Amino acid sequence: MKQRICQSCGMSMPTDDLLGTHGNGCLCTEYCCQKGFFTNHSLEEQIELNTQPESLATFNKASGCNFTKEEAIEGLRKFLPTLKRWMPIRQQAEWVLEQCGYIILSTVSKNGYPRPVAIDLLRHTGISTLWMTTALSTEKVKHIRQNSKAGVCFVHEADSVTLTGKIEILTDTETRQCFWQDYMLHYFPQGVNDPDYCILCFHTEEAVLWIDRKFERIVL
Repeated sequence: MKQRICQSCGMSMPTDDLLGTHGNGCLCTEYCCQKGFFTNHSLEEQIELNTQPESLATFNKASGCNFTKEEAIEGLRKFLPTLKRWMPIRQQAEWVLEQCGYIILSTVSKNGYPRPVAIDLLRHTGISTLWMTTALSTEKVKHIRQNSKAGVCFVHEADSVTLTGKIEILTDTETRQCFWQDYMLHYFPQGVNDPDYCILCFHTEEAVLWIDRKFERIVL
């Protein structure tokens, strides 16, 4: 089981009683202690909290280290910015995407309506380019051939990201081989050369983010 680390203070959260909660009272697996809202508002405040005598003693005991306050401050200034809460907003969106095995892809039907479906994410370059696989015989491929406009959304706990842009269908041999994985035999029994196998590549033009109760719109 992957170790849970608070994405604000960096402390381990091995048991549920150490988890915080979202505003609706549901458990939050990303942050410890908070009860719906953060009580500290800056990186320097977090460093000060982490290096209080009791907090530092707890950390040193758990880690088997013996950091002085000065050493801990120096280390935290390097470590904390790698945690979700202290990342730039676009990097936070990428972090959220990393937590999601599936995303929702919406294509435009022939009647002009969005058609959302869950789809496995194969690979991504940040939130700018996302790759998926599907069959050429599907409805979504028919939609894409008529209209390349599409949307993608993904959610993790209380965070959500919505992307809009264009999507393309890739069928060249090199791309299909690059993305092929053995589990795909369940969908494409003829393997990498199955004539129904293709790759979808989504290119983001705009991102709308709701992360840690902050709204942001980004044009890529």
